[in-house]
Amino acid sequence: MTGKFREELSVEVGKHPVLTANHWLEQRERRMDRRDLTLWLKQEYFVSVAFVNWFLYAAALSDSVDSKIVLVQNIWEELGEGRPEEAHVSILRRFLSEMGETVADTDLLPETSSYLSIMRRIVNSNFYSALGAIGPANEYLLKLEYGRMFASYRELKSRVPLPEGKFFQVNLEADESHAEKMFALIETVAIDSEKRDQVREGMVQALDARLLFYEGLQRVSPLIVSG
Repeated sequence: MTGKFREELSVEVGKHPVLTANHWLEQRERRMDRRDLTLWLKQEYFVSVAFVNWFLYAAALSDSVDSKIVLVQNIWEELGEGRPEEAHVSILRRFLSEMGETVADTDLLPETSSYLSIMRRIVNSNFYSALGAIGPANEYLLKLEYGRMFASYRELKSRVPLPEGKFFQVNLEADESHAEKMFALIETVAIDSEKRDQVREGMVQALDARLLFYEGLQRVSPLIVSG
């Protein structure tokens, strides 16, 4: 991949409707209540559980030891580098617990379930599509999404009691470094137009699927309620 292709991928993520026409996210940037935050966090919990598996599936599609190392290293960091209590999903569960909330299977929205199913299909399709789905359309996308939600969280925290935002800080730091590693990996392996097309296709499919996640939030919580 050339620097031009990396820029193309970044621009395409930035202009995708999941960021530019996301009514739920846009409304919560103006004002979010506690119910909105809880709803988003609970759906993100299910994504976080599946996230590690996506990298495992992608790694299994490649015979390259170097590629597997990059993907497994990301997994290792997601899992707290061997410390279960520092795994990202554990930090999220603790954050919810400090808010007096728990997550049950019944909390999974149909739209979130559909998003997860589509992602599982993409990351099991071919290695390059998987990289597009978990790299630009996840690690890089989440850096932008979480940044906006973190700002909304801080505004809400100024109005109502909330736990400290370690969950956001850890994820933002990880997404920054992981996005760089994924772009570098794509640069190394997507060396012809066919492979770059597959990366792009996986990315677009994953971005489109992410819209379903927010459609579920909009259906359940369409209006802003004062916190």
